[in-house]
Amino acid sequence: MEFLSWLLISLIILAGIVVGILYSFYFLQERLIFNPISLPKDYKFPFSQNFEERFYKVDEGVDLSCLLFKAKESKGLVFYIHGNADNLRYWGEFAPFFLKRNYDVFMFDFRGFGKSDGKIKGERMLQRDTKILYQQMLKEYDEKNIIIYGFSLGTGIASRLGSRNQPKALILEAPYYNFLELVNYHKAYLPANLISKYYFRTNRYLEEVKVPIYVFHGTEDRKVPFYLGEKLKGINPRMKFIAIKGATHNDMQTMKKYKKWMTEILR
Repeated sequence: MEFLSWLLISLIILAGIVVGILYSFYFLQERLIFNPISLPKDYKFPFSQNFEERFYKVDEGVDLSCLLFKAKESKGLVFYIHGNADNLRYWGEFAPFFLKRNYDVFMFDFRGFGKSDGKIKGERMLQRDTKILYQQMLKEYDEKNIIIYGFSLGTGIASRLGSRNQPKALILEAPYYNFLELVNYHKAYLPANLISKYYFRTNRYLEEVKVPIYVFHGTEDRKVPFYLGEKLKGINPRMKFIAIKGATHNDMQTMKKYKKWMTEILR
């Protein structure tokens, strides 16, 4: 009898520990998912290309840091949604690729990244902020000349935005089938479906997209594994899935096949 009592107490203690760990993961998940690097407000971006620094208000007391790079002879705009880390000082280095193909590039930092105010508190907030910024760009560009481009974590945001608008095209680089599957790949020990505040249901959003979709994924990607992107094939008849052999997570712009496809898309 005494043994059973100790066993029961041990099980209760163990259950309490497990619940405590899951509780901690729930409230700390932003620290696990996002890796922002902040910048002082007076920081001067060093890019040599023609660009404008802008701030857009998305909430009371929250302005997001944005960059609008200008091509010499613009054919339209690439609305670029970046990944889960760093800030515009890093992501701005990707803009020249599109500028050389005569497209302006709009980029922004999420809340808490770079010079942006606030903190990320959930997926809905990210989606809402992105929608507000897209609407700002619609004041300056005809939507038929806008290409929505998502990279890595940003592909889930881009997919939803593309499903609710009518841009020229939607381009995804290193996407995931949905965010829970990506979490399970990196942290299989977590019951992500029970504790996650982030779902980014890319597969569901893409079903609703009514414009051309181009999906690029490197076969050697270890951060967002190739198979999670490949699962998206066939979801929408407007989709073209392009496997880039040998590409990892951050070197897509150096790949000949990618350059060839993008030059054609951005004609």
